[in-house]
Amino acid sequence: MNPSTEELLAAVNSIAATQVIILPNNSNVVLSARQVINLTDKEIYIVPTETMPQGIAALLSFNYESDFATNCQMMNEAASKTQTAEFTTAVRAVHIGGVRVREGDYIGLINGNLAVAGQDMKEVIRDTLQRMHIERYEILTIYYGEDVTVQEAQETAKRIKAQHSHIEIDVINGGQPHYAYILSAE
Repeated sequence: MNPSTEELLAAVNSIAATQVIILPNNSNVVLSARQVINLTDKEIYIVPTETMPQGIAALLSFNYESDFATNCQMMNEAASKTQTAEFTTAVRAVHIGGVRVREGDYIGLINGNLAVAGQDMKEVIRDTLQRMHIERYEILTIYYGEDVTVQEAQETAKRIKAQHSHIEIDVINGGQPHYAYILSAE
């Protein structure tokens, strides 16, 4: 699902706008997006979002009444203030950065980096949130994946709220494959 520079350029050239903001939402796409700048006459700005929550935060900060430069700045700031936690199941055993992962373990990633692994999803979520210093944030959005029920997602939100009562929590059906949960902390 990583678009090539050619695909990004085609998308840019398919719209009538002369100014375009690209949100890659994936660290693997940022470099491809940057190449588009020199391949078109349009004014392009890349907000270097590396996760879907960063992209959503950037998009929500867009103001139709502001000029291009102001929007680029505001979107950049919003994305940079957003922390992402992702939870999935390991498909192989690895040892990265002091974290030992066995095949089938639940893993927690913070901004794309492996942070926690374990056999209990509740503990992995708790430990990952601790490592990302969740106490520093005010809003947590939980995007639950296609294999998680709304009931399971609501229970996860209740557990987090019980441990961190200051946080406002929203639960959204993200429908994403492979990741049980993607969390956005702002």
